[in-house]
Amino acid sequence: MNTILRFCFALLALFMLANLEAQAQGLEEQQHKRGRLWENVRNDGWIGSLGAWDYLVSAPLGLFPGFEGYTHPVGNEENAIDTYANANMHNFRSGCWIVVKDILVPGNPPDFRPTPAAYEVFLSGLQEDTYGIAAQRDPLQLKINYIESAGFNPLLPEEMIDGRWHTNTGITVFRRSYVWSYPNYRAFIIYDYIFKNTGMLVSTLTGAVMPDFPAQTLKDVYFVFHSGISVSTKSQINFHSELTAVQAGAFGWQPGAYHDYYHKFDDGALVFSTNFNGGKAPAPFDPFPLKPGQAWKQKFGEELQSPAAFGWLALFASPTGTTPRPSPKPDFLRIDSHKLGTLPGQNNDLEFFRISSGKAKKLFFDFATTPDTQAALGNNGNRLNFYTFSYGPYTLAPGDSVRIVVAEIAGVMDYKEVIAGDPNNHFPDSTIAAIRRNAAHARNAVRWGIGATEGGIPLAADAPEPPPGPNTDAVNASLGTEEAAIAITWDKIAEETRITDGAGTVFYDGLNDLDGYRIYRSTDFQFVSDDQPPVLRGAAWQLLIDIPKSDFAQHFDASLGKYKYSDQNVAFGFRYGYYVSAYRKQPKPWTSANGTVVNNLPELASGDYNRTPPASAAPGPVSSFDIYVVPNPFVFNDANRSFSINDPYRIEFRNLPERCTIRIYTLSGDLIRTIEHQPDARGNVSGSEAWDQKSDSGLLVAPGLYIYHVQSKTPELSNALTGKLMLVR
Repeated sequence: MNTILRFCFALLALFMLANLEAQAQGLEEQQHKRGRLWENVRNDGWIGSLGAWDYLVSAPLGLFPGFEGYTHPVGNEENAIDTYANANMHNFRSGCWIVVKDILVPGNPPDFRPTPAAYEVFLSGLQEDTYGIAAQRDPLQLKINYIESAGFNPLLPEEMIDGRWHTNTGITVFRRSYVWSYPNYRAFIIYDYIFKNTGMLVSTLTGAVMPDFPAQTLKDVYFVFHSGISVSTKSQINFHSELTAVQAGAFGWQPGAYHDYYHKFDDGALVFSTNFNGGKAPAPFDPFPLKPGQAWKQKFGEELQSPAAFGWLALFASPTGTTPRPSPKPDFLRIDSHKLGTLPGQNNDLEFFRISSGKAKKLFFDFATTPDTQAALGNNGNRLNFYTFSYGPYTLAPGDSVRIVVAEIAGVMDYKEVIAGDPNNHFPDSTIAAIRRNAAHARNAVRWGIGATEGGIPLAADAPEPPPGPNTDAVNASLGTEEAAIAITWDKIAEETRITDGAGTVFYDGLNDLDGYRIYRSTDFQFVSDDQPPVLRGAAWQLLIDIPKSDFAQHFDASLGKYKYSDQNVAFGFRYGYYVSAYRKQPKPWTSANGTVVNNLPELASGDYNRTPPASAAPGPVSSFDIYVVPNPFVFNDANRSFSINDPYRIEFRNLPERCTIRIYTLSGDLIRTIEHQPDARGNVSGSEAWDQKSDSGLLVAPGLYIYHVQSKTPELSNALTGKLMLVR
């Protein structure tokens, strides 16, 4: 075998190895889901989803507020007919770049001779795979530090994801992301970047890190944070009867199909998008036909589909020289539309702004160093927006590093108003005010944490801890067939916890500092699809009772070893979620991780992360066998003939014995569903059983008249009954 052939086989093997490694690294992805803003991060620099088209992504990425059990429906969106989804936002193309001039790069294998290059770029967060990344990368490390868990460290956030990757510039990137569940600090994710000239330079031909590559001082280096985000992703699907796949994915290739506006505050340190109308039915100028009969209201009611703002916040950046920065705002800010943008002397279509499209590396350097908010375009709100923060120029000698801290941030108006459809027209002003408040909290967190080190970790942020949230449960506590009630119980963790601060002194002693508990209830369930039951979103909560410390003894159940409260303002059959918040009205002065003493902190209260699973009040079993169905007839989305849009297909059989079998038939006698009524998994008995209008095969049955047959399996009651029920949709 000659030398050239051996080299070709070796190169092929390297590419195969890189491809296999890339596939394996596809698993190297972690999710932040502790706060209200969920996000995926990857070990190649990406933030958000790698799916090219959002309508093909099922995971709720960038959802705000996040809630367990929700997935995007995927399929039949090419035409978007009778398909619904309600995702507020999606971060689909974010990451960091490094652009540098006059650098030595590896030449062709096998010797990889150092070769001068006028420009080199590391790119992640574009509309293609990452460019300039090593084929073999460290997996991401998710570190959990929940406030209610043993071993909680108050100097660290509740979640951290650590990543490290080498690049084709010889600069190694260290990224750590921070998340909290605390009220005021749960609507942003802080990303702490350290860019270090390690000389671990990656070959763009093989994806291998070059050993013993000559050390070099890098000049004219820029660090760039590039992000494509959407706050109206998929909401168009709710309204339009027919859309193309691209429009269903909310990319807005045609006028009227996309409605995001951008906003810029604090001299460019805070940039974000809002939807043109919060997600109400599209305005009359929208050229696409609406679903007939305002069908979306059957799924969501009046609720706004995109009520939140979503964007990026600059928090800290190393100076480019010896003078400290007066502001963390970027040195260069770009706000580009997906289409129709410009660079000096040419049009700039961001869909094709990538190496694989033949774009010269100099263009990325020009992009990073040319401020432009595309004011000439007018930004009519019909394209998604790309935000670019660029910092530089930096000079990095071997071993030098640069630190930049940014935050992915969201804000939303009061969810009670959102669910009501914003009757007072608070959107977008209320949403804008919310994201600006959250930005102030993020800035405080960085001010209190940066410069500190904990366990060898250089911190970027810190936040004052509320009491931990009690572990809470909710169960049926109804009496007989007339008195509906749900019992809420919670433990004493908030009274048994002690938390120190950055000075090592006790900041919170639950025995002395806890002031009370508040019980909250939510009926905020969200439609997912016809094939899945609504899930508890719990974005809107109602305060049921405030229990001050002086009343604790009245609610403690010694037999349970827990507190207990009976919610009697409930109705049979409806589902409710609960959580208990522990609060501290007047916290003492707090010393942050970096030694900042903070006086006059506002009230600190635990969040809703320990919410209960949905619970229903159910009447007790009976022996009379006077069985009936509610509602009957069932009328879809009728407030008096259904369980509302929060549980749109629920039907209940009432006055059941403790054990029985329910069979449902068509008029022609075909058995479509068999339900075994018996004590639940906890051994609780009841006299009701729910049917979700699905067959045994899991398909939603057609509207019409059905026959039901109930056969008792309770030993002391041998009886059977046949009846009819009507479904109207």
